[in-house]
Amino acid sequence: MAKVEFKVQIQGDSEGFILYECPFCKSEFKLSAEEVQSDKNNLNDMFCPYCGLTRDKDSFYTEEMVKHIKALMENYISEQFNKSFGKMTRDINKSKALKMDYKPLKKVHVQELTTKDSVEQQFTCKICDNHVKVLYCSGASKIFCPYCGVDI
Repeated sequence: MAKVEFKVQIQGDSEGFILYECPFCKSEFKLSAEEVQSDKNNLNDMFCPYCGLTRDKDSFYTEEMVKHIKALMENYISEQFNKSFGKMTRDINKSKALKMDYKPLKKVHVQELTTKDSVEQQFTCKICDNHVKVLYCSGASKIFCPYCGVDI
């Protein structure tokens, strides 16, 4: 079976930051798209800047990201079914011994992913020099670096 890869494009905010969500505390934060994709970071696991817990980076995708990826996969699968069953229908109907009807699957609408500007405070990690934007509420005592996990 062939490996299929999907390229997902997300429009960052005005500074190129993309929204993520902690799978544990459900808090939202933003990371620089450039830094997330950088080879220097080799980002497999991510830390929540609020609770400090870690998990694989894919677990931090927002609900909108997951819906977008699922819609892309559904459209790809529909396209593959339509190709296969369309060809099968034509081949079977050529013989005239059997008749096959096929109604092509419709594609689902895929919305563009965008990250809106909002009022967050940007922090820079002194250890790995990466950036994070968080809603720094009064009373929050610590912010953790999503890349290396240290207290910023």
